[in-house]
Amino acid sequence: MSRAQAFQKRRWICLAAALVICVCAGFGYAWSVLQNPIVAAHGWPEGQVSLAYTVTVVCSTMAPLFFGGLIRRISTRMCIALGAVLFGGGLFLTGAMTQLWQLFLFYGILSGLGCGFIYPSMMAYVVRLFPDRSGLASGLGTAAYGSGAILWAPTSAVLMNTFSLAWAFRILGILFLAVILAASLLLAEPPEGLREALCPSSERTASPEEGGLCRKQMVRTPAFYLIAATFTCGLIAGVIVISQASPILQATLSYRAERAAVFVSVFAACNMAGRFVWGSLSDKVGIRNTMAAVFVLCIASMLLLTVGEQDVLILAAMGLAASCYGGFASVLTPLTAQTFGPKYITENYGVMYVVFGLASHIGPSLATTFKTVGNGSYTGAYLSAAALAAVGLALSRLLKPVSCKGECYGTE
Repeated sequence: MSRAQAFQKRRWICLAAALVICVCAGFGYAWSVLQNPIVAAHGWPEGQVSLAYTVTVVCSTMAPLFFGGLIRRISTRMCIALGAVLFGGGLFLTGAMTQLWQLFLFYGILSGLGCGFIYPSMMAYVVRLFPDRSGLASGLGTAAYGSGAILWAPTSAVLMNTFSLAWAFRILGILFLAVILAASLLLAEPPEGLREALCPSSERTASPEEGGLCRKQMVRTPAFYLIAATFTCGLIAGVIVISQASPILQATLSYRAERAAVFVSVFAACNMAGRFVWGSLSDKVGIRNTMAAVFVLCIASMLLLTVGEQDVLILAAMGLAASCYGGFASVLTPLTAQTFGPKYITENYGVMYVVFGLASHIGPSLATTFKTVGNGSYTGAYLSAAALAAVGLALSRLLKPVSCKGECYGTE
């Protein structure tokens, strides 16, 4: 029995450990329950406090860009351990903050960088574990990460009510550090030949294991910018719903904040479910066909929001948009491996991860801008998101694997 065949059973243990790590890394989605308590405890301006979340997103998406060379050279286990120290340590130190700049440094920069080391590496790792079921593996990984709003928001609230804001950060910091480090011990590098052992030649991606473009080569190809533009256009609709769900429901349906908060969790569940469902479907019908379906539903959801008046229709459209966001998240990793080869997927996905940062800046800006000029209406933002999704649909039809022959030299 070859090493690749013997590894097939162990990889399920590795996947379980990776999913636990992703669940912990998804803590950032619980920010909405932390912002007001931070303002109340320290008296800092709300607008400045909210920037901490932006700093976290920027650092998590940019970390793979600046540290891609380091991530490529060290093992997956070492990368996760480093991320755990930054992520858990940053949260623990946040519990001791007394000045606003410390919030930006500890929560924004340190924990954001930690997440940037952990999540992209785990997404690339699960795809390497399951080259025969890359959509399913990616969907599970992104679903675990997306569960943060569902799991950690109420957990944080309980800790703050039981202890204090400071101790909530300290407890969570220690918890995440311990759990992620423990789970990382169960990770094992997939052996060479795993793809060949599991995937029939007719089902393998265009790039064999010994080939593939590294980060430096990838960013020089038109395909990289095509994929980045395609996913940025597609993610914006979901970002609008996920980031602005409570204000939208309060302005459109006159919901009270408490009732709107319930549906924030519902949309988070839709986001998580979409990651699993669409990721699994891509294994059966192909990534491009799955993307086309997600784009069409994304456009439909935005158009429904422009004309919908009944609660059920609006809520369904918002839930659909959230699930589409999860769908795009689930297929980005396998598409990156399929397009540029699997050999450098860890560093390549880390670079491609920047699309989430781009969409996270554009989506909320569209929503707030059109709400201001439209006297409280989000119609302009919905129409803009639908138009961008249509552009993304057209661009997605141009996607195809690139030639990945040869080795990568001079990465740095």
